[in-house]
Amino acid sequence: MSSIDMPLTANLTAPYVAYAYSYPHKSSYGELTPAVSLDELWQQENRRNLFLYVHLPFCEMRCGFCNLFARAGGDDATYDLYLDSVERQARRMSAATVGDRSVARLALGGGTPTVLSAAQLDRLFQMLVRYFDADPRQIPMSVESSPKTASQEKLDLLRQWGVERVSIGVQSFVESEVHSIGRPQQSAEVHGALSRIKQAGFPVLNIDLIYGQPQQTLASWNESLDAALRYKPEEIFLYPLYVRPQTGLGRRDIPLESDPPQTIELYRAGRDRLLAAGYRQLSMRSFTLKSETDDEGPEYCCQSDGMLGLGAGARSYATRLHYSSRFAVQAAGVKTILDQWVTRTEEDFGKADWGIWLTEEERQRRFIIQSLLHYKGLQRQRFIEAFGLTPETRIPELRELIDADWIEQDDDVLRLTSEGMAMSDAIGPALYSASCREALEAFAAK
Repeated sequence: MSSIDMPLTANLTAPYVAYAYSYPHKSSYGELTPAVSLDELWQQENRRNLFLYVHLPFCEMRCGFCNLFARAGGDDATYDLYLDSVERQARRMSAATVGDRSVARLALGGGTPTVLSAAQLDRLFQMLVRYFDADPRQIPMSVESSPKTASQEKLDLLRQWGVERVSIGVQSFVESEVHSIGRPQQSAEVHGALSRIKQAGFPVLNIDLIYGQPQQTLASWNESLDAALRYKPEEIFLYPLYVRPQTGLGRRDIPLESDPPQTIELYRAGRDRLLAAGYRQLSMRSFTLKSETDDEGPEYCCQSDGMLGLGAGARSYATRLHYSSRFAVQAAGVKTILDQWVTRTEEDFGKADWGIWLTEEERQRRFIIQSLLHYKGLQRQRFIEAFGLTPETRIPELRELIDADWIEQDDDVLRLTSEGMAMSDAIGPALYSASCREALEAFAAK
């Protein structure tokens, strides 16, 4: 039995299967034949409250655990060429979504967007305003950064543009730990970047930490948590370490499976430490100091609102079609895709040729998974209104999760219990369709 075929009621020694942050996962995408006209697609969609995401697939280094669509290295000429292509795509996407369009959320991710120069970042922000009327000074925006690239000049530029949230991947404040996972990071660099971000006065600082690292102990994990808390970040994300076959760590002789009992104990210690410090838990990974009434931006609903993705590696979500550029993890594959992507014309960007059509079943599973793995839970009546059946009719195994005390019923809402939340990376994949599981396994085997 493969890990993705794990039964819903697997015991707590197997909590880490996969991160179900999107569904269906991009590795299940394929050739769209015929290619889909984006004009025809988006003019049939509700274009209000869109999420606009820009992917910058460049980093100053490639971390050993990274399985994202990204490459290490690059120079200003490389980035300018890439931005030229992003602008062609933005111009074409703007035309395809013209009309009753509004953007509720903005994000720059990667990769590391702040490898770009301040001038290049400024150019990118101007594109968002020019083509989508999406001004970061008026719409909540998040930008990912790194200790090495969070310079004062770039942070000043982000503040001038009104960026609300800066997320920085620290992973660990213990140098020997980050070095062991292929990240040559220096503590002085980390603390310098965090100090600059705090002094710049961004409304939200997020710090990413990783637990389950090869040399990590409960004491060293607490050391990282304490170091992060000294900066009083508004958000903290706690990620378990996954070692995937095509990553830098996966190509070493490090075992591909971490120690689940130890890893989940580190998770529980981190969760309890943050809850005691006044954070609210939004998902297995996400913790915030913000109250539910703090968010004053336009509302975006991931279960129903659309997403526009700009850049190689970015996904776009319409109601029944998810599409993107092609996807790879290994450096050679990423380079090949990028080299082709930057040659695309504006006409090329008018069609989607790689993606997945969502059946009614997949739409229902997506709604259930995305709702259930979030603290607000799955509203049964809302699901019934959207699809004409109950969640339990689509996935009868939900009853198993209730019987196992991983889901609690609160009036009309199905919500993960504390222990169910800890099992999110097993529960999410267990709710995938058979075809999605097969596609994921086929991709992992490449």
